[in-house]
Amino acid sequence: MARRKAEDIIDLVDSHYDVTEPLRSRMDADHHLYRLEPYDAGDGYQSYTSNEPQTYADKIISWMAGADIIVRIPPNGNPRNNRETNNDKERFIIGAIKAANERLHRRLLPDLQSQLAWYITLRGWYAGRTLLVKNKDGKTHVDITPWDPMHTYWGTDSEGLAWACYKVKKTRREIETQYKVRLGDIRSDEDGICVYDFYDREDNFVVIPHRFIKNRTKHGSNEVPVFLGPVGANPLVQSLEWSSIEDTVEDYGESVFKSTRNLYDNHNFMMSVMLELTARSRKQGLKIISRDGTKSLEEDPYKEGTEISLAQGENVEPLGLLEMSRESGAYMGLVSGEIQRGSIPHSVYGELQFQLSGFAINTLRQGVESVLSPRILSLQDAYRQICILLCDQYASGSFSTMELSGQDNNRMYFSETITPEKVRDGGEIDISVVPKLPQDDMTKYSMAQIAREG
Repeated sequence: MARRKAEDIIDLVDSHYDVTEPLRSRMDADHHLYRLEPYDAGDGYQSYTSNEPQTYADKIISWMAGADIIVRIPPNGNPRNNRETNNDKERFIIGAIKAANERLHRRLLPDLQSQLAWYITLRGWYAGRTLLVKNKDGKTHVDITPWDPMHTYWGTDSEGLAWACYKVKKTRREIETQYKVRLGDIRSDEDGICVYDFYDREDNFVVIPHRFIKNRTKHGSNEVPVFLGPVGANPLVQSLEWSSIEDTVEDYGESVFKSTRNLYDNHNFMMSVMLELTARSRKQGLKIISRDGTKSLEEDPYKEGTEISLAQGENVEPLGLLEMSRESGAYMGLVSGEIQRGSIPHSVYGELQFQLSGFAINTLRQGVESVLSPRILSLQDAYRQICILLCDQYASGSFSTMELSGQDNNRMYFSETITPEKVRDGGEIDISVVPKLPQDDMTKYSMAQIAREG
């Protein structure tokens, strides 16, 4: 492969950014929505900001982060003596993910599943690096680092992912400490220096503008050691008018706000109007009548015991209360209904004051699963890519034997040394993600009571 220059890598990333800028702008806008950026109803008016976007996203994230990850290798008619090999391969994957989570925790980061749940829910994409890395003493450790898809860049060819790069800003001190380099007279702006962590099918480079801070290094994988993918069934299409992807790329991999992001402003506007009218009912505007029209009140007339001195011909009158139009309630109901149809029913949050039947809870589950299912499938695919990358790298024999621990599929604790040969000889991996959705246990109680009484 031709030797890459620092400028070549930066040009690749910049070109990909130009094509995917609408997608990244949408991700950034969704994050502002999740952070509950205050709604502005205008100067001098009461403003209301609904917590609906955050509570809705957090509910989806909690379901995904609490889902069970099941790793198994189907027997497929394998002889009995191969079952233990398959079990060892399962334990290797479980132990490697546990080791990666421990490494993330030492860096004060959430575990792998929680980070992927957050990115899949709010970005509509998942991305990250999966590597086996040798320490100075020759020992092998697992590095699974999720990336923010908004700052991830990639390129594909007929064989799949051809390269991927993670671009973030770091301070001068962070760069010099992490990569053991001296930047000399290189200047950084207030936000830091852009660092490009680049991977192709053979090598890893880390560059900053105009120089390498980590030279070409073999990463030990037979493919790009990056897992990457969008959420949902929407493919990357081109519009008829522009014949390009720039106007449709923002729909490629959607967040949970796909159907509701444009409704929250309408909801906040109506609630702000109600808040303004409520505030005015507490303290109405005043009409002050005087001979020259310059009289004003020095004290607040709404405080108890306030006295107002008026000359002959002067008067103070309240302006009266404003009312919302008759259609406001119906309009708010329509907006609220569309938000529920695009997200999850409010009853999921426990707002109903009565017990739901089994039929009702199953109906609600269908509405929940239409939002949750595409994201569960993406989480499942992310774990599948991670497992394949881990197994391929370890089975190559380029890394020392690892001792791993954890709980297997039977919830039995294990701590054992697993050789690369066992991983290479094991069967094909099957990953399942099983979310824990709310259940109506009253139906089960009734069935048990009937069975007991006969």
